[in-house]
Amino acid sequence: MRTGPRSSLSVIFLFSAALLVLGGLGFFFWHQPAPPQGLGDRTQWLAQGPSLPPFSLPSTQGTLTRESLSGHWTFLLFGYTHCPDVCPTDLALLASVSRSFKRSGHPAPQVLFVSVDPQRDSLSVLGRYIPAFDPSFIGAQATTAQLSPFTQSLGVYAVLHNQERDGRGNYAVDHSSTIFLFNPSGRLQASFQVPQTPDQLFHETQAILEN
Repeated sequence: MRTGPRSSLSVIFLFSAALLVLGGLGFFFWHQPAPPQGLGDRTQWLAQGPSLPPFSLPSTQGTLTRESLSGHWTFLLFGYTHCPDVCPTDLALLASVSRSFKRSGHPAPQVLFVSVDPQRDSLSVLGRYIPAFDPSFIGAQATTAQLSPFTQSLGVYAVLHNQERDGRGNYAVDHSSTIFLFNPSGRLQASFQVPQTPDQLFHETQAILEN
């Protein structure tokens, strides 16, 4: 079979296009930041994590929006004040990490606790509960509808068993226990599965911030 000029040009064009694609992919992966050293298997680091959809939440420090995550690092977690174990443990953990940052001379990430139980967690309740761990911590409320942006982008969930109350009217809530870390651009940078030790979380967070 004869190969004419057009066929040769087509081969050259396809070869050149392939080189351009491979070069572009190589440039992309070459310029992706390497993950920080020393992260444990319960920590997930993202080179380019998602930003949250727009949201608006009432909080102990005014209305919080997506822009409230910009300009600084932020720990974000979800729970409720009647939580018997995970929530107070995680808040105490983050309080310890914040103290470690202050001792190191570096600013600690902002801590934002979003209650998924607004029926019981009024802003006044959150205003008493959250500062007991650290005065700088922020408490916010989220109804099921307001939780939607976090469900879509982070996989956050909350199930209120308010039809199954005990003799005192209390009920349990199943919810996400992951601690999320957002960078100053408002993008998700890492997520931490609990439990974690204070030293472990401090050193891993420090490595991420310095990466």
